[in-house]
Amino acid sequence: MIADLAALYERRQLLGDFAWRELRARYKGSALGFAWNFFIPLLQLVVFTILFGVLLRTPSRTATGDQPYAIFLFAGLVPWTFFASSLQGGAASVVANGAIVKRVRMPVQLLPAASVLSALVNLVASTAVLLAVLAVFGPRHPEGLLWLPLLIAVQLVLGLGFAYVLAALNVFFRDVEHILSVILLAWYFLTPVLFPVSILADRPRELALLHLNPMTAIVVGWQRALLDGAPPEWDALAYAAAFGVVLFVAAFAYFRRAKDGFEAAL
Repeated sequence: MIADLAALYERRQLLGDFAWRELRARYKGSALGFAWNFFIPLLQLVVFTILFGVLLRTPSRTATGDQPYAIFLFAGLVPWTFFASSLQGGAASVVANGAIVKRVRMPVQLLPAASVLSALVNLVASTAVLLAVLAVFGPRHPEGLLWLPLLIAVQLVLGLGFAYVLAALNVFFRDVEHILSVILLAWYFLTPVLFPVSILADRPRELALLHLNPMTAIVVGWQRALLDGAPPEWDALAYAAAFGVVLFVAAFAYFRRAKDGFEAAL
């Protein structure tokens, strides 16, 4: 396992090439190309502002109470989109590159990692848009930026873990990609992106169940850091980190065992 992980570092140039190839394929033929990474989150914010701020007049739902609901929603949607993209891209990574896997001798473990790396590039672009919006409209809590690298690191390990297990399963069971879309939709509504955790303050049982979701700590961490300038909830983040590490080790071990059968299944 250590040797396979070392291969990721040794072939980091190839890893970057695969990630860049995926990004180019995503925007091939597009007039704006990579610029869509900035325009999509900006357009999402415009839609949220019109829908929740103008049409529905949804009140602010953050701890500080001094920002629109659309900004609260955007702060949670940015990390969630990275998570969902990591899982969807990771699940399809080996099957989508089936011809390469069958014809070229290469560390196949590069493929799920490249998909997550590609999603990470999109996260950086979306985060830049989010920070620009906060700089203009507020709230402004630059001290909260200190916690983003830690939150992203935990989420990266979590995303890689899911990407490896889903990539291997999808080679042998092609329904995984389709089932994943349904699971992610349900998972989205079970993660505090649309609602603040505070609404469950007087319902400890439901709150405890919500915190079993490792994405809760990450999404709430982003909201606390950027909207309140507060650190993450350390116990919840420690749980998410432990969950991610255990998942990654187990998923990578499963991927290593399963990869010998990829060529025949593809």
